[in-house]
Amino acid sequence: MNISEVCTALTLHYAPLLPSAQSLLWARHLVWSVVMAAVGLGLATRMPRLPRLSRLLPWILGLWAWLPGTWGASYWLGLAFQIPSLSAAFLAMSVLLHSVLRKTTQPNESTQVTNQWGFAWVLIAVVTGLVLLLDTFAGFDFSIYQWGFSPLAFALALCLALLPWIVSGKQGLRPAPVWSMLAALLVYWFTRWPTGNVWDAVLDPCLWLVASAYLLRRPWRWG
Repeated sequence: MNISEVCTALTLHYAPLLPSAQSLLWARHLVWSVVMAAVGLGLATRMPRLPRLSRLLPWILGLWAWLPGTWGASYWLGLAFQIPSLSAAFLAMSVLLHSVLRKTTQPNESTQVTNQWGFAWVLIAVVTGLVLLLDTFAGFDFSIYQWGFSPLAFALALCLALLPWIVSGKQGLRPAPVWSMLAALLVYWFTRWPTGNVWDAVLDPCLWLVASAYLLRRPWRWG
């Protein structure tokens, strides 16, 4: 039995657990609302001459995603991009929380470890996205995406997410990409959002493009 047959057997022997249609509808509005609010915050930082608009823009975009039907942004974004990954949602939440708390720390050994793990996680996301892209175009003899419905894929993602904590202790859990993936896997375990596939829970095309752009802009710099 070759590797293709092994991967196919591991995948097909499991019936995927899928989220309910009603919960998925609420999840789509919620996730797009958080992501759009974070995007609005990013745009607001580039409009210092319009302070009032910059303060309202995250709220406007976030609430726009909750409007029903074709009036809402989540409807049109859902047609084009389906739903963001849970990792993207938690990363957006970290951006919003950081803007509220506005904590600043002096560079030290712990922040260096944090930045290294953050950069490593961006690199892993880019490589994983490339592999899934090749899988979309049948670049392999077996379906890596289909394997994402298997509990074994979740176990592999969980072990990978816990690696920073195992190697660096609690400092390894400080980067937003690391704890975002752990939080995404936790929510996925109970809800199977957004599609019942673990790859969709930890990565999506838009998040992959953002990670790739970050890597291209700062290829050899930590954080």
